[in-house]
Amino acid sequence: MLAAAAASLSLTAAVWICFAFVLGSFAQAVSGFGFALILIPLVSLVTTTTDAVVMQTFASSMLSMYMAWQLRKDADRTVLRSVLPGIAVGIPIGLAIASRISDRALRFGVGAAVIVAGLAIATGFRIRTAHPSRVNAGAGFVSGFLSATTGTNGPPLVVVMAGQDVAPAVFRANLQVAFGMSNLVLVPLFIGAGKVTKIGLVGTLIGLLPTVLGRVLGERVFARLDPTRFRRIVLVMLFLAGTVALAKAIAG
Repeated sequence: MLAAAAASLSLTAAVWICFAFVLGSFAQAVSGFGFALILIPLVSLVTTTTDAVVMQTFASSMLSMYMAWQLRKDADRTVLRSVLPGIAVGIPIGLAIASRISDRALRFGVGAAVIVAGLAIATGFRIRTAHPSRVNAGAGFVSGFLSATTGTNGPPLVVVMAGQDVAPAVFRANLQVAFGMSNLVLVPLFIGAGKVTKIGLVGTLIGLLPTVLGRVLGERVFARLDPTRFRRIVLVMLFLAGTVALAKAIAG
């Protein structure tokens, strides 16, 4: 029963979960990504990683779908038409082979790649190609694969869009639509695979209001950002993502 699961959470754990939801949704509202990056490591300190992933997946699906609807006019449909099929293919493949890949090795690879990509973008790297749809589809595939294996699906899409000089409003809208569609595929697969836990569901319910609070605060900050500051925030988030992935890999 959910009541029994709720009773098993201490007050300290519940408060910490609320804090993690506020911080994660704030970051996502400001930069367009970062919810999983922040929420999963923080919540894992007071629950299991499986519980944390469940909370992130269910809450992220609601947050991303709401923001996707809110920002739909800013989204670049040309980009999304190539990104979304890649995500749809990457998720089931990730779920199918997740148990065969060393999580530690995967996190090392993801962390190192994200940090290198962040350094490249910070020094002026730009993606110039005659076939941007192929690059976007590849980023979508990697994003979908990572969402099913590590729960951190933002960096591949962030790197590609940052390398293409996408405007902040379009950048954020594209990410929310991509994440929202990703979760529409991922949530049923999670349920079917029996990965949904009672603690995870309780934590999601606890985090609903903090998620709204974080999003409202983040929207106010985003409205005051110019493109240069937005780019700096995205780079900081990328380096944070890479550092978290490497730290978790080292910790085992």
